[in-house]
Amino acid sequence: MQSFIRPRLALALSALVFTAACSSVVRTTLPYPAVQSSSLLTQYVYALRAAEQRQIAYPDEPLWLRDEGGRSVDTSLNADNAAMVFYALANGGPGNERITSEILQTLPPMLQRYEQAYEKSQGKWYQDEYVETIGVQLAMLSLLPAKLANQATSKSSLIAKANEMAKSEQLNAPARERLQVLVRRYG
Repeated sequence: MQSFIRPRLALALSALVFTAACSSVVRTTLPYPAVQSSSLLTQYVYALRAAEQRQIAYPDEPLWLRDEGGRSVDTSLNADNAAMVFYALANGGPGNERITSEILQTLPPMLQRYEQAYEKSQGKWYQDEYVETIGVQLAMLSLLPAKLANQATSKSSLIAKANEMAKSEQLNAPARERLQVLVRRYG
């Protein structure tokens, strides 16, 4: 009987030690679930392509599609959605190079169009969109540092610009709050 209790005790102690060792491992806390799904990446690429085609086909129309409640329906340029995709690309296995290169080629011109629209309106329109473009850029620079190693200085200048805008009265209150959240999250 005692010989049966000792192996159980040894197993229980090893399980306790293993649990304690695993719980002390430092894990990054993310503001979104760590999803590494190829279908997520594919859906993001399709949404990005559709948004780009819409911007090119209708240059004078609003860049950002909204529903009846005023919420954005363009999920490809939401900073948190983009960050989740960048995280999946950075931590995914091999085979994502094609998708990564397509995203890194498609996204900057689109973000530039949003910035130009904001500047053209002298800050009166597209404030939410402009804030999201800053968030997408910060997320890209934070979560894909290996792919964008040559742009480390642009991240610090982007953070400085975002902090300056968040403190100014240039943006409306909700856009300023969102910008502060994005800088804290991805800066």
